[in-house]
Amino acid sequence: MNTIWHYSPLLAVLLTPIFAANADELQAQQYGDFTGYVLALSWQTGFCQSQHERHHREPDECRLQKEPASKADFLTVHGLWPGLPKSIAARGVDQRRWQRFGCATRPIPNLPEVRASRKCAAPDPGLSPDIAATLREVMPGAGGNSCLERYEYAKHGACFGF
Repeated sequence: MNTIWHYSPLLAVLLTPIFAANADELQAQQYGDFTGYVLALSWQTGFCQSQHERHHREPDECRLQKEPASKADFLTVHGLWPGLPKSIAARGVDQRRWQRFGCATRPIPNLPEVRASRKCAAPDPGLSPDIAATLREVMPGAGGNSCLERYEYAKHGACFGF
């Protein structure tokens, strides 16, 4: 795990142009007083192994995984979302609680909690076809039967009204 974080500044530099070139500037309609974004990365083979060890149903992105030319390609995007807004922190919410519950944090924003077991029931985040295709390249759980992009948006982005 330490190795991943050792390379995270490099990865941020490499991944930022992928998203920045395709995205208009986002303006939060509420809770816009956050100071930065969280870039969460995942080691895909580690994720797949953890699913196997926990006897969870093997997701498509694990079952269909192919050996990449470079092992670095196993490092994938789990999500990119706003950090803890000051207005929510002022209500007693700490960083750990915010990361765990996101938009379902109580007392605010208090949106319905999206269950990991029901990712595809989460609302579609409304990505353009180009952005959705780019996201699938760096986030194996996006699209298809895993619906990771729906889950992460509902959990960490919907309450901002982007």
